[in-house]
Amino acid sequence: FNVPYASSSSMPDGKKREKRKAKRAAKRRLKEVAVPEPEEPAELQGVVLGGELLLRAADGTVYASERDDRGALVAVGRWEAGAVVPLPEAVSSSEAAGGATGEARPPSVPHPVPQPLAFSAAEDDHCETAPEAYAHIVSLLRLVARKRGVPPEELRIWDPYYCNGAVARHLAALGFPHVHNANEDFYARLDSGDLPEHDVLLTNPPYTHPHPERLLAHCAASGTPWLALMPNWVYTKDYYWAALGRSHGTADTQPFYIAPRKRYNYWTPRGRRSDLTSGGAKAKTHGHTNAALGIRTSPFVSFWYCGGFGPALRKRVTPPEGCELCWSTEELPPGVLSESDPRRKVWGGGGADTRNVIGGRSLGRSK
Repeated sequence: FNVPYASSSSMPDGKKREKRKAKRAAKRRLKEVAVPEPEEPAELQGVVLGGELLLRAADGTVYASERDDRGALVAVGRWEAGAVVPLPEAVSSSEAAGGATGEARPPSVPHPVPQPLAFSAAEDDHCETAPEAYAHIVSLLRLVARKRGVPPEELRIWDPYYCNGAVARHLAALGFPHVHNANEDFYARLDSGDLPEHDVLLTNPPYTHPHPERLLAHCAASGTPWLALMPNWVYTKDYYWAALGRSHGTADTQPFYIAPRKRYNYWTPRGRRSDLTSGGAKAKTHGHTNAALGIRTSPFVSFWYCGGFGPALRKRVTPPEGCELCWSTEELPPGVLSESDPRRKVWGGGGADTRNVIGGRSLGRSK
């Protein structure tokens, strides 16, 4: 059978006017919330400094050669007397146009020139956390702040492992400026018992032995909420539950996990590792360089190990956008399982590409 078709010409005049008014109102609302497109320099000149490509505009602004995740240029300094004077904080053109929206965006900040470390460290451990990894735990930090009865900007965060200070810059951009991350020996402070006052311990520790084990032992004994970004193989090590001690006892006290659906990259500050410099042994095997962050690498699948939250706080934890919330290692999605975890064979982990997408939905069971 045929269904009569009501064309716009057969619509009563009153309804036509109402429809046109609704369209005009919708367009006005869009204009009110639309973020204006940032203006970019008409011409940029490439400049190579210290083996790094930068872009210089006619007005003297210097930009990184890599755009941010929204495709905008990232200003990193000013060109003065043949040199680059770093800005106090790198600002992308899209952030400048849309920063007033209040949206928590992973920041772009320039890293300072690395200074000599006050402790011995393996070169392989010189990696800093990507801004998006910190953005994923903002809700957890806010929970701790609420439990402590302080606003987020007064939450005291301690990262005991220093690389080049990026954690303080990234967390400040996300609304947590009170971060203690100093060029000092963590273990010397532990031995002295002189620890900085803090409400939460948050860190990306060195991955070489015995750092994860020593960190976990301290966290379990501290009675303080802690978040540690560590490789997926840590939970399979013999020392894992041994180091956590009684934390393995009940579901309310054992750690939980925040696993990203997209694999985290890490950033090595330029000048911190000799094997990544021009002509170095690994200069060609690592990812691209970003003037604001460093040299990209992704040596391990990693996720957040979280503990010390207690039953009351745990009940209020929700999965961050882009992540899986796992209350035990048994709930970890297939893409983040350690290679030594026997469940990888059940899920066909051996043949799956987990480099970019590692969420549980990205892998199918093997046939």
